[in-house]
Amino acid sequence: MTLVITRFPTSERDDPKVFRVIEGDWQDAGALSNFEPAVDDRTVMAVVAPEDVRCHWFTLPDVQGRQAESVAILRATEQSLGVVHCSAGADYDDVVATATIAPEVMQRGLDILSARGLNPDIVLPFALSLAIQSDGVFRAEMDGVSVLRGAQFAVPDDAVLRDLVIGDAPIEAIDTDALRSMLLSASAAPLLNLREGVFAKRERAVWLTPEQKFWVRRLLTALVVLTLLLTLVTLAKYWMATASENNAALAAAQTIDPAIQDIDQSESMLAASLNRQGKTQGSFAPLSAALWRSVKASPNVSVRELRYTPDGILTVVLAAPTADNINKALVTIQQDGFRITATSRQDTTGATLVDMTVRMP
Repeated sequence: MTLVITRFPTSERDDPKVFRVIEGDWQDAGALSNFEPAVDDRTVMAVVAPEDVRCHWFTLPDVQGRQAESVAILRATEQSLGVVHCSAGADYDDVVATATIAPEVMQRGLDILSARGLNPDIVLPFALSLAIQSDGVFRAEMDGVSVLRGAQFAVPDDAVLRDLVIGDAPIEAIDTDALRSMLLSASAAPLLNLREGVFAKRERAVWLTPEQKFWVRRLLTALVVLTLLLTLVTLAKYWMATASENNAALAAAQTIDPAIQDIDQSESMLAASLNRQGKTQGSFAPLSAALWRSVKASPNVSVRELRYTPDGILTVVLAAPTADNINKALVTIQQDGFRITATSRQDTTGATLVDMTVRMP
């Protein structure tokens, strides 16, 4: 796991250094403006310069835990000028440390880091990353930023503040190795973290891994191919069925006139024949189609006679072994919306015959 540590930027001109820590080995990753995220970057910590954040300590012997932190945040907020974002954490004994930062400074720094591919897990004041074990005054420096830290104060290393806060007290410098060790400890267990509340880290939800996306694309491609194949198979079945019906119709037409060569010629000859007889082809086609559809759907029903009169009436004689068979055909024609009349009778063989007329709706 790789730890990324950098200073929290507060302006567009601020270009802090970035460090990668891999198994305790510190590597200089260059300036933030040239930083390239890596897959192994797991934890990102940004330390805030003392000029941009204020640290306070409160002794609260009567409250503990989260309640103590809430009281400390309330007091630090009351002592601040203007609106601030505040976090708190237990320091030692009954002492709670707080850090306040202007919301616009916090947001600006997060935006700058985000633009370079960094989404910090921890945002911590530089002063609070130092593990102070005594009442002395300590100085630490990182990336051109220095801080003076005591048991309950943290200020920038400025000559005026030295005279005002420290006076003649001796200052112990924290060397690079010790500072790096403190930063590693702070990344594992920070005293507090400014990435909470409205600035809490929000991870983008990852619904599918790259491997899952690959298989989803393959499945969708296969589904599209199968759909196209099914469409082509269905069209082929329709074409074959149409060709079969056309062949049957052509064979029937050729029994009347062997000179007929194709289905188009038979249709034209049928139209011409109807026109010579003064019959309307437009009515005959749908009436005959409805008749044959109903006969085909009714088992054991056959057509004995078929006539079409000039007044648009199709006269048919249907035959079947029983009346129930013919009734099914009649119901089918009526459901298609055609008007019918039907008279039942029997022939000499005992078969049921129906004299039927069919009209357009």
